[in-house]
Amino acid sequence: SKNTANVKIDNTLSLVYTANNRMAQEKIYIFGKHALVEALRQTPQAVEEVFLAVGLDDEEIRKLALGAKVPVAKLGSVLPSGVDKEAVHQGAIGRVNVERLMRPYREFADGLKVGPDTALVLLGEVHDPQNVGAIIRSAAAFGIAGVLIPEHNQAQITGNVIKVSAGMAFRVPLVSVGNVNTVVRDMKDRGFWIYGLDEEGAHSIVDEKFDVPTMLVLGNEAKGIRVKTRELCDILVSIPMNPECESLNVAASAAVALFAWSAKHPQALKGKKK
Repeated sequence: SKNTANVKIDNTLSLVYTANNRMAQEKIYIFGKHALVEALRQTPQAVEEVFLAVGLDDEEIRKLALGAKVPVAKLGSVLPSGVDKEAVHQGAIGRVNVERLMRPYREFADGLKVGPDTALVLLGEVHDPQNVGAIIRSAAAFGIAGVLIPEHNQAQITGNVIKVSAGMAFRVPLVSVGNVNTVVRDMKDRGFWIYGLDEEGAHSIVDEKFDVPTMLVLGNEAKGIRVKTRELCDILVSIPMNPECESLNVAASAAVALFAWSAKHPQALKGKKK
């Protein structure tokens, strides 16, 4: 999609604040029991420290932190440096290192179990953090195996992105990639069929069988998928819609496309066995 209209997101987890703007060194704070438990369960390697208010008795958080060897400190009237004094933290704060949320591409790809029910999302210069967060949330909702995020010309993972994702940034694998076209070629070699989502695509996404490993490429909000990347796609798909509506924005388009894929892969919606 090439429309830049905003999508309203219903944030169900606690607020997340950014402590540093540089992605490689960024530390963010997550607030509330729900957010802390999600982070400690799914990506404990990214949690650097937990702060609990004196008198707050939460055995689950303490147990998870102990198991992950994450230090637990007392949360007093003076909040940790970088935390907004107006933050509603409910007596529970976690400091997260964004860099540790990201997985290197080669490590992720080599360890990925590939089958007909495997699907990935590749972001191609999506600039709006709101869109990135919403796409991550949709990816988690529809059983996507990973969201691939280029290091350049692309909105990176920040506190705002995690906030919009409603904490799903801790649940779905986030993968750091270098050259987009190199990744597309590599995924083809690994048996993936590459779908480019484009409003001018000749094939309707509702008609696709999605019977092979799938990678969905999403383009920039204004320019769409880059020309060279489009040429590498096996097929360009579009979303049929009322002609009176010009287009959907990239986050809304991603949600529709991922739902269309998941409808052919109900197994992907069952989640991992505990």
